[in-house]
Amino acid sequence: MTFVTERLAAFIGDLRYGDLPAEVVAKTERAILDTLASLLGGVPTDNARLSRLAARACFGPGHAAAWFTETDLHVLGGLFANCAAASSLDVDDGHCQAAGHPGAAIVPAVLSEAAILGSGGHEVLTATAIGYDVALRIAAARRFFDTMSFASGQWTGFGVAAAIGWLRGMRPDQLANAIAIAGAEAPQNLPQGDCQASSVKGSSPWSTVTAYFAVERAAAGMSGSIDMLDRAHAYDLAAITADLGSRWLVSETYLKPYAACRYTHPVIDAVLKLVADRRQDEPIDRVLVEIFPEARKLPNEHAPKSLEGAQFSVPFTAALAALRGAEAFRPLRPHSLLDQEVVALARKVEIRYPDDLAGIFPLRTPARVTMIVGGFERFCDVPRPLGDANNPMHQTAVEEKLHDLGRDLLSEADRERLIQSVALLRQGKTAPLLACLAAPAVAIGRAPLSYFASESST
Repeated sequence: MTFVTERLAAFIGDLRYGDLPAEVVAKTERAILDTLASLLGGVPTDNARLSRLAARACFGPGHAAAWFTETDLHVLGGLFANCAAASSLDVDDGHCQAAGHPGAAIVPAVLSEAAILGSGGHEVLTATAIGYDVALRIAAARRFFDTMSFASGQWTGFGVAAAIGWLRGMRPDQLANAIAIAGAEAPQNLPQGDCQASSVKGSSPWSTVTAYFAVERAAAGMSGSIDMLDRAHAYDLAAITADLGSRWLVSETYLKPYAACRYTHPVIDAVLKLVADRRQDEPIDRVLVEIFPEARKLPNEHAPKSLEGAQFSVPFTAALAALRGAEAFRPLRPHSLLDQEVVALARKVEIRYPDDLAGIFPLRTPARVTMIVGGFERFCDVPRPLGDANNPMHQTAVEEKLHDLGRDLLSEADRERLIQSVALLRQGKTAPLLACLAAPAVAIGRAPLSYFASESST
């Protein structure tokens, strides 16, 4: 009997860059660019800063860079820190059916390993596509009644192990064991409380570290439970390996234009449309949000005390969009938490969970918003938010996202250089991108020299 992990490993082992369709290469390149945009925006956050400090304390110094900083870490510390930065603003990519976020784990892992191995651009693109495909196939095949949590860290390690193992040229039997070990030792991320947002997010940083360990141990001869995915009560087994090589799940991911939980995006889209022609002196007397019932699980704080609290609040993000526009989310900044006008409007937001929007998540995340603006009622229905695979952000929009999220750290010329270095991957070149990542922002951008003082002194 051939187990699912073995079938995945056999497919991966034979794969080459030339096997990737042109559309998949383009989508993979865009996924890398989008993840780096998310990471740039996340670097200054407390979440990322504290993760770098913890990574240095636990793993020690080394030759791996915490990208766009002056912090040099052990390779495991670098992985943890860069994954934390990429996910800290909740502006990283995702997949509806998988109900989670692949890029913040897979892209830093592939680029980190490529720097060690000297891998070329084609190898980076292929490994990234592999990582997305393996992770998302497994996550999307879960039977959600058997799922305690939607945390991405439960499944991103599958893709990280597959991608790193492929870059190292591991045999199929080693790949199967690496995938199995990564899955067995992934953080379980028990359901968190509903009253307050957490900095833990989906635990992808730790999942990436455990996957790296899994690859090392499989290469040394350690075995994993290679039948771990062959559980029909937990997975749709046929779906995991269906259409391997012809259907690539990286092409089905969504991108996020706003630094907030995906649940809030259709609400933000609707609000922005409703206030597009609003005069500044026109009062907003009412905001009614109708949304799918899974949004009940968000803390939905009216006056959040942290960026995480803001990211996971339908009332606050709706109010922020109405009064401060889309730019308030590119990136979301701590001063928005102190905006009393926004907090006051957030307290007016009413949320309903109508029956006709039940049973739609995770395949779709729709919302309807009704507002009273200047005494007149306005209504907007958003079936698919901007960035959805069926309402996509195109290349220009992703580049604009990187410019918006990175302007505090990099000059415009350096942001353009980063964008061009990602495009050079298709020409087989990796060195320009790795050079951009390793150069500290304080040396090439506009951030003040004191920006990372608390880290460089440790």
